[in-house]
Amino acid sequence: MKFKLSALGLAVVGSLCAQAAMASGYHFGSQSAAAQGTANANTAEASDASVLFYNPAGMTRLDGTHASGVLNVVVPRGSYTDQGSITSFGLPIKNGNDGGTFVKATAVPHAYLTHKLNANTSVGFAFFVPFGSKSEYDESWSGRYNAIGTELKTIALNPSIAYKVNEKLSFGAGVTAQHIEGVLAKAADFGSGAMGLIVEQQVAAAMAAQPGVPAAMVRAAVLNRLGGLIQNVSGNPTYSGRVDVEGKDWGVGYNLGLMYSPNEDTRFGIAYRSKISHTLKGDAKWTVATPAGNLATLLNAALPGTNAGTTVQQRLVGLYTDSDASLKVDTPESLSLSFFKQQDKLAVMADVTLTRHSRFQELRIDFANNLPDSLTPERWVKTVRGSFGVNYQWSDTIKLRGGIAFDQSPVSESNRTPSIPDNDRTWVSAGMNWKLDAKNSIDFAASLIHVASSQINMYDNGAQVNAAGAPTCNAAGNTSSCATIKGRFKLSSGLLGVQYNRQF
Repeated sequence: MKFKLSALGLAVVGSLCAQAAMASGYHFGSQSAAAQGTANANTAEASDASVLFYNPAGMTRLDGTHASGVLNVVVPRGSYTDQGSITSFGLPIKNGNDGGTFVKATAVPHAYLTHKLNANTSVGFAFFVPFGSKSEYDESWSGRYNAIGTELKTIALNPSIAYKVNEKLSFGAGVTAQHIEGVLAKAADFGSGAMGLIVEQQVAAAMAAQPGVPAAMVRAAVLNRLGGLIQNVSGNPTYSGRVDVEGKDWGVGYNLGLMYSPNEDTRFGIAYRSKISHTLKGDAKWTVATPAGNLATLLNAALPGTNAGTTVQQRLVGLYTDSDASLKVDTPESLSLSFFKQQDKLAVMADVTLTRHSRFQELRIDFANNLPDSLTPERWVKTVRGSFGVNYQWSDTIKLRGGIAFDQSPVSESNRTPSIPDNDRTWVSAGMNWKLDAKNSIDFAASLIHVASSQINMYDNGAQVNAAGAPTCNAAGNTSSCATIKGRFKLSSGLLGVQYNRQF
């Protein structure tokens, strides 16, 4: 039968429907309420311990010991409108709806600590969530053979050190240990797969019995004879299975930073985060016995004397067995260029971040049983995010923040999946810092993130092609249901942030 775990890539590298409303690709999008208030433009501000995530060289600007605790709350909104999703036989997905409420509010914490060892050297430790999201469609939605549910959880532990060369120049570096855990659920159109196998068997038998008859004519006759049965089982939940996959891994990378201050009120920064290589290991568990039994009963009755139902049942149960599964993936490196300028009560700032999402060219999953590797072409491209922000010192205790950003997506309609219905997004942010006393302050931030509406037209056939190079549904070469999802996504998100800062 035909089914592919193409959504596993999302589960293990992040970015799902909820994530699509945050940052491009599979980034979470915010690790600091102070930065969020400027739409992530304040990388070179370096005014609290959250600078550890953005540029470790900024630690040298913080005297004594600083700690910051952050809580982000994502409030996403998403809708999907189906526009003709079909099975491998070109038939509508039975009982399919538009997915229901597939994204929900999520709270995400981060924490940072810096300490100045001496006049020139600072150390720090960061805990943050670089990637993470969750989506869950109705089990009967029109795209169930592409994805039902996906969840990503990541944490990163990042010790760092910074050294001030002189009053103008500082360097910083850190090591990142990243843990990633993913969960996937997806339906399998066993009904269409079974009928595809029966059609091929009957076409082969008819051509052997009638040599010289054109293959197209024989196939048309078989499809006409089996048309009613195909209509009944193709895309029918009664004859559909399901797979649940989970996996986890630790990976290690590094980050570097440089900050140059020609004077006290002006700063330029460069920051780099390396790729992190993961081999995610877990297991795949199939729901196959009940739909296989249902198919056996139907086919044995509809095709008497052929034993077709029993054969299909034995094939399904023998092939789709629970097993270990693994996937290799590199999270992308990024390079950020930043600027900060203070002029009296007003500060202006900007950040440009380039991300090498183009590392994600394909998703290949290795099963420990006899199922072939599943392969999904991704063909992501490099992206650029530009942010511009301002601070205004309203009073001795209140600093107001604002910012806008444009975040380019690495995907387009040609490679968009229901697990990553990503598109270009625009951020509009506002925030404030409230200084409680000389050593304590709180940052508040709120952002509206608009994602451009996106079309999806995904033929999930495991990247199989025929002799002429055209896409085809090849049951021997992949484990895909060969369904096509066609529709339109609309996504947006509200992001709330609060951050407590303490100097010891």
